Amino acid sequence: MSRVSRKTLLACILFAASLKSPLPIHAQGCTQCQDNTAATPPQTQAAYRHAIIFMTVTAGTLFLGTLILFKRHR
Repeated sequence: MSRVSRKTLLACILFAASLKSPLPIHAQGCTQCQDNTAATPPQTQAAYRHAIIFMTVTAGTLFLGTLILFKRHR
């Protein structure tokens, strides 16, 4: 095997091993957030819903914009 192919093989093995053994993920305490939100006035709950939609649209726009920029450079 050549030097480059050994490095490539090693990189692939390490990448596969990292996918095989992910780190444990701990919950964020969604029930606590739900309880805190339920205790707020209806106007605040509506503001939270609008903020979630706004953040989702913003993140999606940034993601699509990045994809478009990368596509142009190819």
